Amino acid sequence: MQKFKLSESGDRGWFVGSFDRAVWKTEDFELSYTFNPKGDVSPRHYHKIARELSLITQGHVVVNGEHFYTGDIFIFEPGEENEAYYEEDTYTVCLKAPGPPNDKYYV
Repeated sequence: MQKFKLSESGDRGWFVGSFDRAVWKTEDFELSYTFNPKGDVSPRHYHKIARELSLITQGHVVVNGEHFYTGDIFIFEPGEENEAYYEEDTYTVCLKAPGPPNDKYYV
């Protein structure tokens, strides 16, 4: 068995994927447990290859003008643009599949 700390792996909570500090290195998918403070903004972007699923485990975020709260899930298909504004401190589990490197394009 191996043991890790989220704070010591990945960047911004990304702990599975093709990242330098990932605890499980793979291009099959990416997985994160992310904290975004109130007022944080995720700039408009899209992925050419990956589908992205997010579960709000705590908090409130506005994504593309739609409000999401604890327990809500949203999915973006490849090519679908998205941006987020965090209305309060928010924790999110995010899964992207597949997980090729450099598949994030800012608009």
